[in-house]
This record gives sequence, structure tokens and C-alpha cells, in this order.
Amino acid sequence: MDFYGKVFSRVNYKVWMVLIPLIGLLLMPFAFSVKLGIDFTGGTEIQILTDRAVSAQQFQSALSQCSTDIRANVQNLEGRTTAIIKSKDAINKSCSDSALATIGFSEEELAKVLPSTFKPELGKTLLEQGSKVFIIAGVLMMAVIFIAFRSIIPSIAVIQAAVFDIAIGLGLLSLLGFELSLAGFAALLMLVGYSVDDNIVLTSNVLNERGKSLGEQVNKAFATGITMTGTSIAGLTAILIVAFFVQMETVSQIATVLVAGLMADFFTTWFVNVAVLEWYLRRKPAGTKSSRFKFTLFRS
Repeated sequence: MDFYGKVFSRVNYKVWMVLIPLIGLLLMPFAFSVKLGIDFTGGTEIQILTDRAVSAQQFQSALSQCSTDIRANVQNLEGRTTAIIKSKDAINKSCSDSALATIGFSEEELAKVLPSTFKPELGKTLLEQGSKVFIIAGVLMMAVIFIAFRSIIPSIAVIQAAVFDIAIGLGLLSLLGFELSLAGFAALLMLVGYSVDDNIVLTSNVLNERGKSLGEQVNKAFATGITMTGTSIAGLTAILIVAFFVQMETVSQIATVLVAGLMADFFTTWFVNVAVLEWYLRRKPAGTKSSRFKFTLFRS
């Protein structure tokens, strides 16, 4: 598979160095402004299991007397209903019992309904601690990669790929109205590991065998990397489909974040990182003057 020849034979590598990071920078504000779930903002979650068939609309209509922000995920199977109802408002048990009684819930059923309350202070603490973990992980990862490759530019290229994977993936999800929960936040940490894997495969292949052509080494790494990423995306997509039908919100959150991030990783690794490595290997010796920034969009 001549990936390098097909992508970089005509379009100048410096175009990829600028274009995709620019998209990432444009999406970064949306990534930072992604909607946060009740794990972070505080609110109430009500889990209900009943033998009667109840629709999401019925739950939302009944509980509207307790909150104006009601979202119900409902699964009806063989006359039984499993529902997860969330609200960013605080809902006490007396109000939820009164609301559910209007759609036929008995006292015995209501006794099993216990609203779970999430405090905003806890969510704020989790967000702050999670952000610190990201920073510490990034610094340690950069140090390890720098020690491994003994060169700052390839090390930065690996790190930037992880950063833009999150920025592009989460930014696009934010534009689609995605709401980030604690499970999704954990998936972002997992995404860093996924991102670093194929970037290290690429960088080590190129730097450890400089005697061979760049195209040959990129194609070799691409065959391995695309297999890793492709199988991960295929597996996660299957999980996402199953989770959608059985209403497994936590699994759905993790799979959604990872699929979006891995799709972004394809471009940040095999376009941007390859371009950075080509620029790095083509640099002129120190002290020579060259028209480094003069380039055409297409090669002749």
C-alpha cells in the first residue's frame, strides 16, 4: 500500500503541517465549551425498572412538574421498562413520587425509586483534578518520548497529535450537541494512549532506519498503524451500536469519544506527523540559508 506516494506525491507536505492543526485550533473553543453532564454540573438521576410499558414522553410529561430540564432514556422490552431519567435540577423523592403516581406507579413501585443527587461542588472538583491529570500525563509523556527519541521536534509531533485528537474529536462532538459525562472524560484519557501508540510506531520506524527512504518507512508503519486504528474503530463502532439499542449510556459515552478521537487521529498521525517528520529530515545544516518558507501548494 503506497499511502505516502498517494498523499504526498502531489500536495506539499507543509500544507498538511498547517491545514489540519488550523482545523484543530478552530475547533478547540468548541471542545472547551462542550456541554457537561450532571456528573460535573450537578443534578439528579432517577433509575426506574417497572413491569409496565411507559414511554419517554410520559416520563418527561409527568416529571415536568419537578423540573423543566428532564431527559429520559427508555428501553421497552417484553412489557418491561428500564428508564434512566436525568435533570440538572435537584429533584427530591416526594416530588418524583407524586409525579410518577400520575402515570400509574403504585406505592410498592415508588418505594424502589430512589433519586440520586450529584453535587455541583463534587463535579467541579472532579473536573479540576481531571485537568491536572491531563497536564501531568502530558508532561511525563513528553519526557519519556524525548528520552526515547532524543530529539525535541519528533517528540513535540507525537504530543501535538494527542492534543489535536482531543480538540478535533471533542470539538466536532460539541457541535453535534454531545454532552460529556465522567465516563466520556475517562475516555479522553484513554484516547491519549491510543494516539501515542501509532505515533510512536511511525516515529520510531522513520528515525531508527534513516538509511531507507521516508516513503518506504511511512508505508511500513502505516500498514501496522491503520490495522491497529481500523480494528479499534470497528470494534468500538459495534459496541456503540449495541449500547444505543440497550441504553448503556456509560459504554456509549466511552465508545463515542474514542471513535471520534481515533478518526481525528488518522489525520493528525498520517498527515500532520508524517509532514513534520519529512520537514525534520529535510532541514538544512545549521548556518546555511535557504528559502525554508517558500513552497508551492503542489509539487511539479
